[in-house]
Amino acid sequence: MDKKNSARLQLIFTMLLFGTIGALSRYINMPSSIICLGRAFFGVVTILILLAVRKEKTDTEAIRRNLWWLILSSVLMCCNWICQFEAYKYTTIATSTLCYYMQPVFYILAGAVVLREKLTAKKIICVAIAFCGMILVSGVLQTGFHISELKGAIFGVTGGFFYAMVVLINKYMKDISPVNTTIMQLALVSVIMLPYSAATGAFSEVSVTLTGMVCLLILGVLHTGIGYIIYFDAVNKLPAQTVGILSYIDPVEAVMLSAFLLKEPVNIYTIFGAAMILGAAAVSELTGDKEAA
Repeated sequence: MDKKNSARLQLIFTMLLFGTIGALSRYINMPSSIICLGRAFFGVVTILILLAVRKEKTDTEAIRRNLWWLILSSVLMCCNWICQFEAYKYTTIATSTLCYYMQPVFYILAGAVVLREKLTAKKIICVAIAFCGMILVSGVLQTGFHISELKGAIFGVTGGFFYAMVVLINKYMKDISPVNTTIMQLALVSVIMLPYSAATGAFSEVSVTLTGMVCLLILGVLHTGIGYIIYFDAVNKLPAQTVGILSYIDPVEAVMLSAFLLKEPVNIYTIFGAAMILGAAAVSELTGDKEAA
């Protein structure tokens, strides 16, 4: 098997892995801040162990040069993760994941404002279609402004916004590898979330169960630590267009798990909304690749 096919299989594996995060979170009965803290802590420890086994060192000079950008992106990542796990608590995995996948739309708009990238008619249409899809997925048209569903949709969209901001900030970092960026971001997320969790009383709300602790450990070690290492190794070997297309395995799998494993309601509006959001996001990414070529 050549390197490109091997990298493609690696990416498919990580996307299938990431697609189970929402379902896994259903078995972790803890506040979102504690889930974020555990995920970041176990993730960074796992990556450091893997680098030690591979006899690779962190680039302290590159980290020092980009420290302020790393701090800012880590704060945004905290907001991103908290919103993501809060969305899972208030609505279905399908709805929260699809609203979260509004992130390419926010990146397009942010790129136009911050990076002065050209906002073409095709991209504007993609933004409009994705927004209409989000309204369908949110359930507002079917049930009205049901407070729980609406909260979940808002948290999902907000999480997608913060994720887009993290991606945008990462563009300002110079001469630092994705692995070194991830190590620092996860370490800083741990440092930030520890006092935040204490200040908000999250530790007193923790319901410690064997299932919850095992699932949190899996989320940190497998989905974050090992998953990120495999993901970045694959991304560095594949064209951006391939990465963009295969990335949609994640939300599609999440919707399927929501419907068939967790037995959460998925109606025709959700299906149409999903097609609009994912289709618009995919077209916008492919358009971006062509224009950058």
